[in-house]
Amino acid sequence: MFKLYPLLFFLLVLSSCLSSKQSIKFELEDGFYQSKISGEKETIYLDNELDYLYVFPLKKVGDLYEVDTLRRETFVFPQQLSYYPLDPVTFTTHGFDVDVITIPFKYRFPVFGQPQQLSTNLNASLYTGYRTDFYSLKYKRNKLGQYIRQSKHYGLSFGAFSGFGSSPVTPWFTNDQITEEYDGLVWSNGLAVSLGIDYLNLGLAVGWDRLLDKNSSVWIYQRKPWLGLVIGININ
Repeated sequence: MFKLYPLLFFLLVLSSCLSSKQSIKFELEDGFYQSKISGEKETIYLDNELDYLYVFPLKKVGDLYEVDTLRRETFVFPQQLSYYPLDPVTFTTHGFDVDVITIPFKYRFPVFGQPQQLSTNLNASLYTGYRTDFYSLKYKRNKLGQYIRQSKHYGLSFGAFSGFGSSPVTPWFTNDQITEEYDGLVWSNGLAVSLGIDYLNLGLAVGWDRLLDKNSSVWIYQRKPWLGLVIGININ
């Protein structure tokens, strides 16, 4: 249980960081999106005002985009409707993803006669990858019979990570090549895929650790693969 205290501290910091980013990352902001609002996938420009959300069709002129209101209609999504709502629509964006992650649980496979292990030591890594964000827009009827606009967000990301943590180094994990027991500094690397629903990001990772001290040659988990649970926050 003692080893979980640093993780709990990280989660408290995580929740405070997420609350400070609520209006920054996961709400529909003005900008370019991809959507099938007209039936075919296209690039549109979204202008999110206080009471109305405007979706402008675009046409490409050279390397630039221009609003095309002559040949195509502009879609308007009010914050509130008193009649049957508009059809649901989804907007997507793509981009480079940078996260700070921790892997609170690592599953280590059996090796050198040792059974599988579940590691809960503290660690932190920098994650970079490619991310796609999905914003779903629909209307929900309230008890007054009015339709209120709602949006939901989730994101998918795939990338690589690198960072540092600790791991037990004991006689059992060195084939009795040492007599002392301690938590050694390890360098972790690997690949991860994550799902973000609003402000919570969870994922799975496959990685390997490298012990950074004199006992690295006898540590049985040196550069051996493991599976892990990923928790992280976006920083870009």
